[in-house]
Amino acid sequence: MNPLNQLLRKTFLFYSRDLLANRAGRLSERQQARQQAAGVSLRLGMTVFIIIMLGTLGVIAFASLQSGTSQSLTDPEMLTTLGIAGGVIGMIILLSYLFSGRNYIQAAKATQIKVAEGEAQRGKIKEDSAHFELKLGKTKIRLVMLEQLDAFEVGTAYRVYYLPGPIPTILSGEVIGTENEANQFSESEVPLEKDKVLQGHSNARPVVIVLAVLTLGIPLALFAAASLSGILRLVVMVVLFGVSFGFVFWALRRTSS
Repeated sequence: MNPLNQLLRKTFLFYSRDLLANRAGRLSERQQARQQAAGVSLRLGMTVFIIIMLGTLGVIAFASLQSGTSQSLTDPEMLTTLGIAGGVIGMIILLSYLFSGRNYIQAAKATQIKVAEGEAQRGKIKEDSAHFELKLGKTKIRLVMLEQLDAFEVGTAYRVYYLPGPIPTILSGEVIGTENEANQFSESEVPLEKDKVLQGHSNARPVVIVLAVLTLGIPLALFAAASLSGILRLVVMVVLFGVSFGFVFWALRRTSS
């Protein structure tokens, strides 16, 4: 097999069966499973974001009660504070959906395959924002890793199948002129239950949920500990630090496995 095709398959994790399905204008079984998993992860992430934002109101209310700023949830000052904070949070959620979330939701539902072909050229590169632009003919495709951009040899003509979106999903691709290879090489495929992309989504979801719990739980615990004696308050802070450190270690291990 052409080494450039091998590099594409290694980088974007696809097989001959996937490529042949994309040529026919459809997603393979593996790609359908990946797209569904991406949609589930996206909806979970958005739900957690909304819960954290709304939960912030509870943290504000609890902090006000603990500090003595307000005596009850029905105090005028408390209601004013929560009203202002709620309005700001609601606006953040709405703007996040309109300017970003809606586009990602639509992309997660996309099934219509787009085709880009032409000589590979490099476009704009912004490493700090994970923006690596690939040009194929008149088509510009945003990639999120330099490794993905490096999988394309500048000046070589490629045909790439992808799903459009704010960050397009590369499904498969090949060097133009090597089309027969997909029929000639039928490599052994990793079972779906061991697919790296699917495992990545599965491993990341518990991390997102635990992060949400800690994001709201740690401030609440700190405010609650404010009324304790010095030693007990120190113990609580040490425990929370240990929990935070343990979460980072656990999250890194889980998402890198």
